[in-house]
Amino acid sequence: MNRNMKKTACILLFLAGMALPGMAQNSIDRMVKQHSTTGKSTFTSAVERDPATRKVVKVVNILKSKDMDAQPFKKAFEKEAKTADSKLTVSKDLTTLVLTTESQGNPRIYMLKYDPDNVIGVEVTIIVNYKKQSKTSKQ
Repeated sequence: MNRNMKKTACILLFLAGMALPGMAQNSIDRMVKQHSTTGKSTFTSAVERDPATRKVVKVVNILKSKDMDAQPFKKAFEKEAKTADSKLTVSKDLTTLVLTTESQGNPRIYMLKYDPDNVIGVEVTIIVNYKKQSKTSKQ
C-alpha cells in the first residue's frame, strides 16, 4: 500500500468508528417506529419547545405493549449497550436497561423496561434533548 492509500484507509476506519453509535441508536429508533404502527401497542410522542423561540428543546417517545415480545428489544439494547453508557437495574418483577449516548451533538436516552419472568410485555422510552444552537443555525 502506498502512503495515500494507507491514509485513506485510516480515515475511512475512523469515520466508520464514529458512525457506530449513531447506527446503534438508529436500530432502536427503527424498531420503535415499526412497532408503533403495528400490533397491540400504544405510542406516545411529546415535544417540548422553547416558548420564546419555538425551537424544539426535547422529544420524548414512549412505546408500550402488554402483548409484544420483549426479546427483540432486549437483544437490540444489549447489542447497543456496547457503544453507549449503559445501566442495568434488576428487581423482582422489573428489569430496566438505560442507554445514554449522543447523536449529532444531542444527548439521547433509551430506556427498556420488561418483566424478566415474562417475555411478553415491553416499554421503550426514547428521550432526545436538543442542545441550544447558535442564532445562525436552524433547527
